[in-house]
Amino acid sequence: MCLNKQNKCICDDFMCLQEIDALKSQIVITQATADASATSAQSVQLQCLALLKELDKKSCSLKENEDRVNRLGELLNNLQKDLQTREYSQKQLREEITKTEHDIMEALAKSDLSKDSELRKLLDVGSPKNIENINKLLVVKDEEIGKMRDEIRIMSAHWKLKAKDLESQHAGMEFSCSVHNGGFICLLGMIAK
Repeated sequence: MCLNKQNKCICDDFMCLQEIDALKSQIVITQATADASATSAQSVQLQCLALLKELDKKSCSLKENEDRVNRLGELLNNLQKDLQTREYSQKQLREEITKTEHDIMEALAKSDLSKDSELRKLLDVGSPKNIENINKLLVVKDEEIGKMRDEIRIMSAHWKLKAKDLESQHAGMEFSCSVHNGGFICLLGMIAK
């Protein structure tokens, strides 16, 4: 009976050793998995930090571009106001010239100056030439104003589109990093609006 007990103890010891070896193997596998997971999490964390830096740079760049677009928009508005002021001034000048010309001709018609007088000759020759030159100058200025107005419209439309594009890029970025179930999760994406 003693031998049987001894055999049973040896068997139990042998089984216990096998269980210990199996547990050691599981511990080694679990440790290797944990080490790989830690390395992977650390790598993901570094990638996330790099993405955060890149996002920060892009956000700063977008903000600078947005500020530039806003300043250019203000400049365009000021140009538009200057152009309107210039148009109004030219219109007033044209009206004043026409009124003055009319007043001079009316005064001459009422005056007793003969058609041969020096003043009458100067006005008859000089006035139409001056008026013609002034009208040519005003036509040229009107064309310049028209071109400027067209350019301002084009630039304004371009910068409005640029501003909307920058706003949508800036507002559409989403970025988050978090620890989830022992792992590090990093998300970067565009939000659909």
